[in-house]
Amino acid sequence: MGQLLASVWHMPGRVAAVAGVTFTQLVRMRLFLVPAVFAIIFLALQFIPYQEHIGVEFRGVQQLQLIKDVAMGCMQLFGLFFCVAATALLIPRDTEDRILYTILCKPVPRFDYLLGKVCGVLGLLAVMLIFMDGLLSLLLWLRESSLTTELSATLAAQGYTPAEARPYIEQVETAGNTWDTQRGILAMFCSFAVLTSLTMLISCFTSGTIVSMIFAMGGYFIGMFQGQFFHALSAGGGEPGMSPLMQYAARASSILLPDFSIFTVSDAAAAGVPLSWELLGGMALIAAAYMLLHLLVATWIFAHKEF
Repeated sequence: MGQLLASVWHMPGRVAAVAGVTFTQLVRMRLFLVPAVFAIIFLALQFIPYQEHIGVEFRGVQQLQLIKDVAMGCMQLFGLFFCVAATALLIPRDTEDRILYTILCKPVPRFDYLLGKVCGVLGLLAVMLIFMDGLLSLLLWLRESSLTTELSATLAAQGYTPAEARPYIEQVETAGNTWDTQRGILAMFCSFAVLTSLTMLISCFTSGTIVSMIFAMGGYFIGMFQGQFFHALSAGGGEPGMSPLMQYAARASSILLPDFSIFTVSDAAAAGVPLSWELLGGMALIAAAYMLLHLLVATWIFAHKEF
């Protein structure tokens, strides 16, 4: 009992050590250059010809909405490929560099090793998302300031009183950077965390980085659209809605394979749909449950795997 408590007590230190090594490995792979591409795309947004036929009262809202849509789409795309590529590289790279044997010869449980790897990937991903979010917030603030000044002057020239112009100004401010946008990015990070643990699980029983990446991407897209798939099967059977059998099948499928559609609220957040902290907390708990399940299964596979 005392040995178990001692192992649990030292677990954070072991996980942090593995995560630090993983973080350093990924930085040396130059994967942090992804935000540089993101910054170039942001600069390109400054030169996009916006729709001039839109009324002056709503033109600013459309511009800010376009910036958020493009930015959130880029975050989603870059995060998706980063999680899959970085995680699929870890175990093969450690095996090739003989780092894996050095670590496992020490009293490091397999679960701690895998959890540390996942935390290292998510640590670098968090740094990149913070950088991207900072660029997005800065661009939205600069564009919102110029748009509100321009809109106020234009409406005043058209004879609007300050009270009459205020609702249009508030629409531009609401379309800018809000807490709902930030909560949408946090929900996106939850989906990346689940995808990272799923890729780690897949890489434990596949051979080769490319195979792991293909299976992980396939699992992501199947999990994203599995709800629509079961609805389509029910509709094909002529039953309105989803039949009880399909509901049970959908629940069983969501346990075996994560239902990534749960986390797809970033687009709604970018469009200005309110997201509560309670909803985000529920997503975080679901993501933590999926990650724990993936890591436990991966630990069992990893313990029985011959290297």
